[in-house]
Amino acid sequence: MKVKKFSIEISDEAEIDFDKSYEYYFEDSPKVADAFFRRINVSFENIKQNPFTFPVAYKNVRKYVMKKFPFVIYYQIVNSIIKVIAIFHTSRNPEIWNERI
Repeated sequence: MKVKKFSIEISDEAEIDFDKSYEYYFEDSPKVADAFFRRINVSFENIKQNPFTFPVAYKNVRKYVMKKFPFVIYYQIVNSIIKVIAIFHTSRNPEIWNERI
């Protein structure tokens, strides 16, 4: 049985989400910022391995709750592409990412 391979595509808005969060952590502690960066990469790998495992948050948008950091990754699956639409801190208003779909 052939396993479907998925690739990750990060939206401009999600890139900005990540950059702002990384910079925030970096100002406080470069070590924490690096741990955040590594955890994001692990999260993307987990999503790529089992993209349909994680719950639907809204319509066709799924969410992955990160471990060790208070963030949720929102994404859509389009064919073999996982489109990341937001990397959102859990304290933010979730209505904001809804505008991105």
